[in-house]
Amino acid sequence: MDFWGTVRVLRRRWYIALPAVLITGILALYVYVTVPTRYESSGVLVLTSPAAGGRYSEKTKPEDVVRVNPLLQFDGSLTTTAQILTQILGDPKTAEELAGKDSTAVYTANTGPVGGPLLFISTEADSAQDAEGLVGKVLEKTVAELAAQQKALSAPEQTFITAQVLVKPTTASAKIGGKVRYVGAATVVLLLLTIASTFAADSVLLRTRRRKEGKDGKESGAAPPSEKDTTPPPTPPVRPQPQGNGRGGPPQRPAAQGVPNAHQKTVIIAAPKPPADPAWPKED
Repeated sequence: MDFWGTVRVLRRRWYIALPAVLITGILALYVYVTVPTRYESSGVLVLTSPAAGGRYSEKTKPEDVVRVNPLLQFDGSLTTTAQILTQILGDPKTAEELAGKDSTAVYTANTGPVGGPLLFISTEADSAQDAEGLVGKVLEKTVAELAAQQKALSAPEQTFITAQVLVKPTTASAKIGGKVRYVGAATVVLLLLTIASTFAADSVLLRTRRRKEGKDGKESGAAPPSEKDTTPPPTPPVRPQPQGNGRGGPPQRPAAQGVPNAHQKTVIIAAPKPPADPAWPKED
């Protein structure tokens, strides 16, 4: 069925389609209200090398050590360390420890599109406080885990890589994109159900009406108006009037054509009688 056919059906069964549309709007509003609003927050860490570099000797005096700016020592080792930390934070056990068991709060940790010594933390939770608090927990866990890994490798403390909080937990903001997607999906499904139910009701009602009209026609002994024979009844044939002589006498015979010769016989042909009609009375 084309678009206008659908419009005609909906217009004809408006008393079914209109309540269904109203129910669809109510259910969509209910979905929007019941789906919890998610809040997100984020933070950024930066890894830096020690000022004295990655080498340390106990025989070297502290004042003799060549010091450099840590921000000028971003090399591949810091990127590798950042990737190691993302793997540790992505462990399910670590996530359960930070977010809590059976919690709906989640977080992600990655090195971003650049892939340098920056570590980006983002969280989602059902409340703004939970989202911001989870960012703080992940940042603290990252700093502690970085120190623990270097101690486990027996690295000199003077050569430890440090993690600096570059961006503190941001103010959590509401995310309504998920709610809008839920509402949109629910609305589309409900509208399709509305159209399907309207067509089903229209089909049932039309079938019931035809069945009722056929039953009424059988009970009355007459065919439905659409099935009646509209051909008019045949008219009886008209008997031709007898031709008289003008004075009410019997019809005259036609005169013979030409003048007969002496040796010719005069043949008189009588006019044929009309066929008998049972509707006319017989003559005596």
